[in-house]
Amino acid sequence: MSDQAPDIRIDDLILFFRQLGSDGIETVANRLISHDTYTADQLKVPDEEIQPAWKDAVVSEPSTSDAGKSFVVANLSRLVPPDDLSVKRRRRHVSVPASVANSPIGAGDLLVFPPENAEVCFRVPRSLYEDEQVCPSLSKDDIPDLDFMAAQEGVVLANVPKITPQGCTCILLSLVSLRSGMLGDKKADKSAHAKQMSEAMQRGYAARKPEPKP
Repeated sequence: MSDQAPDIRIDDLILFFRQLGSDGIETVANRLISHDTYTADQLKVPDEEIQPAWKDAVVSEPSTSDAGKSFVVANLSRLVPPDDLSVKRRRRHVSVPASVANSPIGAGDLLVFPPENAEVCFRVPRSLYEDEQVCPSLSKDDIPDLDFMAAQEGVVLANVPKITPQGCTCILLSLVSLRSGMLGDKKADKSAHAKQMSEAMQRGYAARKPEPKP
């Protein structure tokens, strides 16, 4: 990892997703969505609005009110829980704009059931996880193992348990390897998709905002 690698915890979520630039060129970006961010009180979905179908799968793509568009539900409570969920930790301060709390579910939004509770759900709008002030992007040096898993192995969801100097322990979610999120030709085979994915990820890293100097 880099010298200024972010603090990545076992129940944090690292998300890979596709972006279409104004030039029409696709990139793959990543964001670190901390557990404290995706469980922020302002993002909690009211109990009466939680749909039973959202609990049926680990990852699903329900439709929004706009035809042809979808959002993603990640039910992390269906995964084997991380070892240290019982450990009480000081919550990190998360600044969530008040405007996102009352907006309707939109295309590309992420709804998350946290690992520790299958009965609560939180909505992370796409506009929020794209905001690098809230959800920072990571360099390839920070996540070489996750980069390989997402680009070369086509992993969609992984509860990464290892703790090594070369990797991090977290939850990986790649929306790009879902059929609806595939780059280029949706009929492409896995090898072609992996090649397109790697190229798009490199463009994403190149477009990443430089880290501020200390």
